Amino acid sequence: MNKLTKQICEVALVLALLLFLSASARAQDQPSEAGQISNTLRSAAYPEAIFASIMPDWERGYVIHYEFEVNHSPDTPMVVMYDASGKRIREGRIWPVGAGSVRITRTAATREGAILAGGNAIMQDGSSQGYIVKTDPAGNTAQSLLTGSFKPGQICEASDGTVWSLGRNLSPNDGQQHNTDVLRHYSFEKGLLHSFLPENTVAAPGTSEKLWFVSFGSYVRCGKNKVSVYLRFTNEYVEVNTSSFEVKRWKLDEAVVQQRKANGLAVTEDGRVYVSFRASGSEGLPLVRGLYQIKTASGNPLAKLLPVAGTVTTIESGKALPRGTFTMLWGADGNQLVVWRMEHNDSFLSWVNVINGESTD
Repeated sequence: MNKLTKQICEVALVLALLLFLSASARAQDQPSEAGQISNTLRSAAYPEAIFASIMPDWERGYVIHYEFEVNHSPDTPMVVMYDASGKRIREGRIWPVGAGSVRITRTAATREGAILAGGNAIMQDGSSQGYIVKTDPAGNTAQSLLTGSFKPGQICEASDGTVWSLGRNLSPNDGQQHNTDVLRHYSFEKGLLHSFLPENTVAAPGTSEKLWFVSFGSYVRCGKNKVSVYLRFTNEYVEVNTSSFEVKRWKLDEAVVQQRKANGLAVTEDGRVYVSFRASGSEGLPLVRGLYQIKTASGNPLAKLLPVAGTVTTIESGKALPRGTFTMLWGADGNQLVVWRMEHNDSFLSWVNVINGESTD
């Protein structure tokens, strides 16, 4: 081999090595995928519950629609529950003991398929009280708990029958609860058990420089051994261990989702955590939607968002979404996910699997 040929081979080897290193670096910069979304396994329509600008709650395979108006009668049904086939199965009469009028803020399904509701009530003595109510299978109020100035927003029932709520204490100096924690753990028998996340640690500037927080747009989900929380204002993921009550917080990697906010959170039976993000196409910007798995690691303050293949879509402003496009995550039904896809119309929910998804380890 002459000298020129040897130099050419050395240069080619160096270039090949540089290209390999560059490709490896790019691969490390890009988040790996958390499996792939399956075809729709089955679907169900909820035309009575899902319609323009009205979003029902979804929990454990049930769709729950509730009236926003103030209710002045304990005999008036304010909640309607539908099963996983879309069948209307019960009405709920939400009425805390001693109430004079009631407004519902959020509903959820219990593990037995009854209705859990939280909100605000004006009592017969004229005071304002937050409340949490559980119905019996017939839809009648069976248990109720007053939460004072804490107004429950997002709610879920844990496996032991206790209730977790994300909300806000509107009057911390009312003589009942002297803290501003936004995540609370209640028992119908014992009242407040634990509270976490002081408001000043979860608030962020809104349209002004003032820090503020509301539970709307955030989510709380009760898993098998943990409670999972998405905090919209600080874009954080929080887990509370329901045995030790240890709290862990992670910032979500906003760069992956282009600073978007979540519009759905789900925890599967085997502990996987998924979140959907949406950025509406405004002022000529593209519409971006996607489903991601949240992956956390001890000691790392940043949680990874791993995209689920087949769900991340960018649509130019003004263009229609193709049929079958993933649009939103509603929740988990066992180890399956319940999602919105562009199907016949917006009243259909679809059950899917995540194939070859990341484990919870």
